[in-house]
Amino acid sequence: MSFNLHRRSDNALLDAVTDTQLSPTAGSTNPFLSGAKRYAVKRDYTFSLAANRDRKEGDLTVGYSIKELTKLRLLYRIYLPDRRFRGGGVGLPRVWRVAPNGTSVELGGQCPVPEEVDGLQTIGPTRLPAAQGSPQNPIEWRGGGSPSNQSQGDLFINRDNAYAIALTDFRYGEVLVLTGIAPSYPMTWNGQRHARHGQVRYWSLCSYRHPSDRSASCLADEMIELDKSRRYKVVVSPRNLRPKNARAECGIGWVESMTESTGALLLRHVAPANGFTNTTSGLSSSQLAGPVLGLFEPVGHYASKASVETLGCANPIRR
Repeated sequence: MSFNLHRRSDNALLDAVTDTQLSPTAGSTNPFLSGAKRYAVKRDYTFSLAANRDRKEGDLTVGYSIKELTKLRLLYRIYLPDRRFRGGGVGLPRVWRVAPNGTSVELGGQCPVPEEVDGLQTIGPTRLPAAQGSPQNPIEWRGGGSPSNQSQGDLFINRDNAYAIALTDFRYGEVLVLTGIAPSYPMTWNGQRHARHGQVRYWSLCSYRHPSDRSASCLADEMIELDKSRRYKVVVSPRNLRPKNARAECGIGWVESMTESTGALLLRHVAPANGFTNTTSGLSSSQLAGPVLGLFEPVGHYASKASVETLGCANPIRR
């Protein structure tokens, strides 16, 4: 999870606090630190949105007056809750406004409860970047931008979360077959008790309608079957052209395409480890991804539904 401060006008990132930067209150545990108990009873934290002069470690800073705060947007992001929880299994953070004299007032009742949130509701003028080349066969991955290279924030990219984008066109074939090597990541979806780290904290593949930000479907890292070499195979197709063996039991993932013509795929890496450079976070907008991602760049070729079905249903390697 993370807190991210964006400018309303163009969604550009101004500042961010990552979960591992949060300071737990006395007697509490930060469950995101490596080795920590993820289900510790007390997991409380506090951080502030403060003017630059008042900055403390783990705070968000803002170079605006109080009157100008309406020009900003604070996003609370949770990427993949444990399977048995929605929204991380906890309530929304409580918020107080603190006056210069130290008095505080809780700002309650201004946010919906998680059960009332529409997952398809737009949160701003988001859109996929237009300058992504043209659809190719094999597909061509390019950078979606990052906060370090003047990103305008169209995808709410932040310091933890960046994308590579590949345009798709199913006039090349009925289905798109992706093969690749997965970076290592911690297992959390099934309620593992202790936090671990990998080359990335989380990664995913999603299909979108281009150039809008409307998502059809996604596969998160733990939903994708890997073999002993961490290789995977994922099919992207419209629902009516899904191969019969494109399912986890057969070791082949499936991502639904929103259209039978042009669209886009997004490869997301979240919070890459220090020293891991083959990541989407190292890509500038529209940069060819291959030289940066290296062996971790998915390869995508178009094929017929029948040709995928001839592969049969091999037993996947369970992790």
